[in-house]
Amino acid sequence: YINPVIRQLEGPVEPFNEGCLSLPDILGEVLRPPIVTLDALDLEGKPFSLRAGGLLARCWQHELDHLDGVLILDRMSQASRLKNRPLIKKLERDG
Repeated sequence: YINPVIRQLEGPVEPFNEGCLSLPDILGEVLRPPIVTLDALDLEGKPFSLRAGGLLARCWQHELDHLDGVLILDRMSQASRLKNRPLIKKLERDG
């Protein structure tokens, strides 16, 4: 996908325990809409649009967050951030 953009978010936000390879061992509740429509260009530069729900919709949102410099820590519930504080401190130390 080249220059992906989420065009439409559908449904009420739903909680889900989300992790990230950039932050090993850290899992937390992240609220995201369950259905999204994504616009992008293919390898030939032709525009396309896809609609997805469930895990794929969540993955698209997660990965587009990365493109915008947003980590799951920024999206986690406050309770999840507090629960993960010791692991985050360890990552910062071992860094």
